[in-house]
Amino acid sequence: MAPSISYQCEYSSINHKNVENLDSTDAFEGPEKLLEIWLSPIENLPNNGFRCIPLNQVESLLDDINCKILSQISSDNMDAYLLSESSLFVFNNKIILKTCGTTTTLLCIEKLFKLVKEYLQWDLTKFPAFKVFYSRRSFMFPQKQVELHQNWNNEVEYLDKYFPGGDSYIVGKSNKDHWHLFTSGVGFINANNLPVNSIIASDVAKKKLISEFKDETFEILMTRLSDEVTTVFNTQKFLSKCGIETVNGEFDGHKIGEITFKESGLAHLYEIEGSHDIKSNCFSFNPCGFSSNSIVDNSSYYTLHITPESGWSYASFETNVNPYELNTNNLEVLKKILKIFQPGCFCFTIFELKDEFNSRLGMSGKQDDTNNSFKLLKNVELKGYKRVEKIMYDIDEYKLLYVNFVKI
Repeated sequence: MAPSISYQCEYSSINHKNVENLDSTDAFEGPEKLLEIWLSPIENLPNNGFRCIPLNQVESLLDDINCKILSQISSDNMDAYLLSESSLFVFNNKIILKTCGTTTTLLCIEKLFKLVKEYLQWDLTKFPAFKVFYSRRSFMFPQKQVELHQNWNNEVEYLDKYFPGGDSYIVGKSNKDHWHLFTSGVGFINANNLPVNSIIASDVAKKKLISEFKDETFEILMTRLSDEVTTVFNTQKFLSKCGIETVNGEFDGHKIGEITFKESGLAHLYEIEGSHDIKSNCFSFNPCGFSSNSIVDNSSYYTLHITPESGWSYASFETNVNPYELNTNNLEVLKKILKIFQPGCFCFTIFELKDEFNSRLGMSGKQDDTNNSFKLLKNVELKGYKRVEKIMYDIDEYKLLYVNFVKI
């Protein structure tokens, strides 16, 4: 039996002011709004790229969309911020902002453009981003969102102001639970138009860059969680069950989050032989709710967010980890997550580079089918669940798989 990964829970910094008396009583909308912006496929942008933006400016940007930084972990290649409403990941060449509740995620774009121009000397109005993705599940309570986020058409119209020429998708049955996606960006075909074009101007340089470029995102969105499971993420009930005493009902959210992470089984989604560097940052909210960020081998992440309230329980998992490097695959990860949360219904999405993408641009070689998440999950059968939807899209250099299941 392979030994478990050695997990290291640590915090580069904790904002004690923001975590004091943080109360999730009024939290209601678990499904997150997810904005991902790639400036370039090149990881090592000059002056540290996005990561050169000062922390106080990042905090100000988050204030504008109604969330706060609770704590941060970092590696050589990225910063992972645990937020009062989900997560922010900052890499040299890309930024991933994932926020739940009534946050106004898209309202950060104008300020982000200004920060990129000021600190990176990159004018996104003249040199559009390499890739832009905005996605979200259909909301449970859309009427409680601000006007911008109440309607998908409003969001697309707003995105078009900053990322013209983008494409909008409604994936799934529009009168039932479904998933929204907006994409934009210049892509590889027009990568020479980026400000860093001197680095990739030649065909040889471009082919080398493309051959080294890897991008895969696996996301699982779950609702109607098992009542037994949600007790673990109802912090007050969990404290009582574990016999942990509090002072006037107050507790250290990070310490309890670490315990919850281990006791729930979430700390063991990836098990491998050998040694890998995985560090995690966890937080349990009062009276309920849980969030965690994990950095894997300095450059990959996975993140979990749980809203356990009865009637609108929700959990999400997202990662760009290459599971095959950890001697597993995304089907095994999916099975572990379903065993933990036992959702009444869930969907998953896989964003993966097309098989023919490399050959189309002059590169050779294809992935082995056994190391291909798209092919592995395309026709998956899961005990205790019925597949009710399977949708596939070709989107520029990517292929998208969306699959929806209900418990039987």
